[in-house]
Amino acid sequence: MADHLAPVSTQERNPRSAVLRTVLAAVVALFPLLNGVLLAVMGALEPYRVYLPGWVFLGLNGTLIAATALAAVVTRVLAVPGVNEWLRKYQVLRWFTPQDGD
Repeated sequence: MADHLAPVSTQERNPRSAVLRTVLAAVVALFPLLNGVLLAVMGALEPYRVYLPGWVFLGLNGTLIAATALAAVVTRVLAVPGVNEWLRKYQVLRWFTPQDGD
């Protein structure tokens, strides 16, 4: 009796592309947004002669780099065929389960 094999998702076929798309999305969305907010906060504080030190920008961007790296690692783990099989089998989080034909 043969086991049913689910079709391979695009993330499983091209894990590198999935990771690169995730990193690109994080960089395009997060870096300009949060640095823009920080610039707006600095502008709002300027009339009160309150200035943020330079390390705040470094800390923010370091945190964004770490968050982007974490998103890339999670994307790569989710692209492992064994993880997708486990998700299909147990359906712990249905919205993470790859659909047949993806």
